[in-house]
Amino acid sequence: MPGDYPFSPADLVVAAVLLALSAYLLIGGMVTSWSTGPGLMNAGGVAVGRDFTMFWSASVLALSGNAASVYDFQLINQLQASLTGVPNPAYPAWLYPPTALLWVAPVSLLPYKMSLVVWTLAGAGALGAVLWGMLRRPLVVLGLMLFPAVSLCLINGQSGVFLAALLGGGLVLLDRRPWLAGFFLGIATVKPQLLLLVVPCLLVGRHWRALGGLTVTFAGLVVLSLAIFGATAWEGFLTHVVGGVDILDQVHPLEKMPSVLVAASLAGLNRGAAMALQAAVAALMLVVVGWLWYKRFPIAIRGSALLFAAPLATPYSFDYDLAVLTVALAWMALEIGRRGWLRGERALAVLLWISPIAGWFIAVSTGLILIPLVLLACLWSVVRAARTEIALP
Repeated sequence: MPGDYPFSPADLVVAAVLLALSAYLLIGGMVTSWSTGPGLMNAGGVAVGRDFTMFWSASVLALSGNAASVYDFQLINQLQASLTGVPNPAYPAWLYPPTALLWVAPVSLLPYKMSLVVWTLAGAGALGAVLWGMLRRPLVVLGLMLFPAVSLCLINGQSGVFLAALLGGGLVLLDRRPWLAGFFLGIATVKPQLLLLVVPCLLVGRHWRALGGLTVTFAGLVVLSLAIFGATAWEGFLTHVVGGVDILDQVHPLEKMPSVLVAASLAGLNRGAAMALQAAVAALMLVVVGWLWYKRFPIAIRGSALLFAAPLATPYSFDYDLAVLTVALAWMALEIGRRGWLRGERALAVLLWISPIAGWFIAVSTGLILIPLVLLACLWSVVRAARTEIALP
């Protein structure tokens, strides 16, 4: 860990204000989301833990012996309503592959609220452990855990913190423990949309052992899911999700989705133009990030670029998926401690920090989703920093 960070008094004031507001968001959100009214309805009129009802319901169906029924969107919607007493669940469709059922199947073995607490603590603990392994500074780790995208996961019972721990942990371990890194990245394939760049980067970066670990882990999860849940679960996924879900028509609220496809659509582009723009940005991300991985820049450069580019490469991402950026922020802190601030980095760090919440308010108020622009600026900053580094042999 480098020495003291080059923070000026003004930096400390800005950081203190941001952390205080973030702590208020987390505490206020937890109180509102976890306060029980009739049944499991909270003070906000939705289920306690809101999004966790989907994982709970998928667990119930998986343990019932008919895992394929999780892809019956009407059935899982009705199950959420019957379990929680909330007639309109936040997310009425299970869109994960059957391998994810291996991960969530145990959650309904405990009473709902107890399971939600365990789920939340486990996710926060996993991400906190990754950040601690990187930084070894308790106050910095605690501060990063207040990143608003992490708070959205903890408030709503979402899975983004687990993905952040798996994807971030895999990248952090990549150069030191490649097989273990591949194992973590392989488990992260249960939520595949943010991993579109991972395999190409491992290929061009010549990380053969990590790629082998990822492949073996993924294949093992597929075989295990087939053995436990049967081929009908995969048929349901391929038919009703891969071949049946239209993001712009069936996934809401769109304002919570910081993808290029959704941003372009809400800005007024027609469906074809928005999809073409999404494809072009994904290709650009592959070229830019792939170049950094091919040149074998330090993992702080390669990893940060991948994490900033991941939400841009996929058409399907939500604001809580931005929790993966806590690892990029940790690398940013390490780099700043090593070399000091680069021009514009202070403003960019503030924009990145507030983007999960400010982006939502702007999108709801104006119909403009600006988070992709912030992520592009962050990626540009990483590329600029890479130009000062010497590529590893």
